[in-house]
Amino acid sequence: MIENGKIVAMGPRQQMPALKSVGVKTLEYDADDHVEAMDKLNDLAGSEAVSVILLSESLAEGMGAEAIAEVREQTGTVIMAIPSHEGSIGLTEKWFKEAMEHSIGVDLISD
Repeated sequence: MIENGKIVAMGPRQQMPALKSVGVKTLEYDADDHVEAMDKLNDLAGSEAVSVILLSESLAEGMGAEAIAEVREQTGTVIMAIPSHEGSIGLTEKWFKEAMEHSIGVDLISD
């Protein structure tokens, strides 16, 4: 069971130990488990118990930015991509930039 206000991270097993060690609830998926992960994302985002969902970039990329944005819009849940220990594929920066533009109406990140 997930407590109210919980942060949940979803991603490959090798990326979860650091988050788990600081108290983040983790759900482990293979990078190609897109359908199962998308179903769980919908469940979590629709729950009042979850405040923030962190998705590994590899998992988020396979799930599709449009599908994730739709879940974010419908539920109001904060859903952010996080890079792996191997480095970023640029999704985290793109989503963060979009979130900043949406919240303050200005692009402060681009050169």
